[in-house]
Amino acid sequence: TVLITGGTGGLGAETARWLARAGAAHLILTSRRGPDAPGAAELAAELRELGAEVTVTACDAADRDALAAVLA
Repeated sequence: TVLITGGTGGLGAETARWLARAGAAHLILTSRRGPDAPGAAELAAELRELGAEVTVTACDAADRDALAAVLA
């Protein structure tokens, strides 16, 4: 499992694609808007086609409790 903060943004999305192509089994993409971020659904579908399990969730990366909840 790989956690990518800012996962629906440009750099996060490219990192997620690279990880999926490299065989990462589960990607957790977090961003402030989560699944409501522009392009999030399309990115998740693309990553699934590459063989990764994908979770997209809204989370403030500066909030330790919120991050702990995502990982629980």
